[in-house]
Amino acid sequence: MKLKLSIVGVFLGSHILAGCALWQDSPAEEAKPEVAAPIVSSLDVAWSTNVDQRKPLMPAANSYPAVAGEWIVLGAGDKRVHVYSQNGSEVRRIALQSPCESGALALPNGLVVLGDSNGSIYGIDPSLGSVAWRKQLSSVLLGRPVMAGDNFLLQTADNRIYSFNPDGEKLWSYASQLGGMAMHLGSAPLVMGDRIYAMFTNGDAVALDRKNGNLLWRRQLVLDARAAVLRELRVPVASPVFVSGVLIVSFFQGQLIGLNPENGEQLWARKLSLKSTPLVQGDQLYVSTNDGDVAALDGASGDSIWRQHVADVALVGPAFLNGRLIVADDQGSVHALTLDGNKSGELELPGRIDRAPVATQDGVLIRNNLGGMYLIR
Repeated sequence: MKLKLSIVGVFLGSHILAGCALWQDSPAEEAKPEVAAPIVSSLDVAWSTNVDQRKPLMPAANSYPAVAGEWIVLGAGDKRVHVYSQNGSEVRRIALQSPCESGALALPNGLVVLGDSNGSIYGIDPSLGSVAWRKQLSSVLLGRPVMAGDNFLLQTADNRIYSFNPDGEKLWSYASQLGGMAMHLGSAPLVMGDRIYAMFTNGDAVALDRKNGNLLWRRQLVLDARAAVLRELRVPVASPVFVSGVLIVSFFQGQLIGLNPENGEQLWARKLSLKSTPLVQGDQLYVSTNDGDVAALDGASGDSIWRQHVADVALVGPAFLNGRLIVADDQGSVHALTLDGNKSGELELPGRIDRAPVATQDGVLIRNNLGGMYLIR
């Protein structure tokens, strides 16, 4: 497994890393047989496009798309926002001031929000091909914006959360203590009712009041978030999720942890390393690990229901498509599994895949590090 180090601007002097870690089950779980079944169907590329038109020595492509009505919208390393139709045809491009590293969010008013590598965020009108507004943040957005009622939230690499309205007006911000090293991917806040839950690179989990950003509780889950070497790195990359009354958070090369959402009390913990947000279906949690496993867990207890070894490299996902789980790995392979863990499809793409697949009504969008975007069915 190759590990990669890069610097995003000069914010905080933080190092942005990508890497892998191991699944570590308890002895009882090690004795459980893994599900094994032959691949019974395939995955196909419905269409593909070269978004960035990358040239030699250009940074890897790290943005990922949003579906906004009839459009697919994403920023790119060529300092452009690219707008595509649902069949993959490029419709227009919109200039940014810097390359885009973030995810995108479609707002109810028709705008799409995303951020560039110098800490600016933009409200993009994909229909008109214009920038409706631009705001400067304290640091770069590495994850994706999320809706919070009629407004939206952003979490930046310097451990701040911002609330904006759709017109680009800042409503409030919350600043946590700074962390040290961070990955080239970022978590996003979770909105549940009148609360916001977030994870920070300093090892803290917090609950905030959605109206004003006031702190409701804080729990330190990593006692020392400083890391001198990659194997000591413990940072949140996957976003929090909520299932069976449990708030579930995770750390890269660390643990998957179930918390009481009312006060942050720890309910259970598993030694799992995740690079993307778990998928919630009913009372179950589906995860893909940096050790190449896909697993179904009970959300209330964290116990394993099944697990399947898919690859010998790090996985991202899963996304849900037509009753199947879709995951991808950092060697460019896309894998499909049934909800009971049987392998049901596989597809080889070029490059590596570090961003989780994005589910749409027509299929799953995959973004690779070479600048490509693929619709998989």
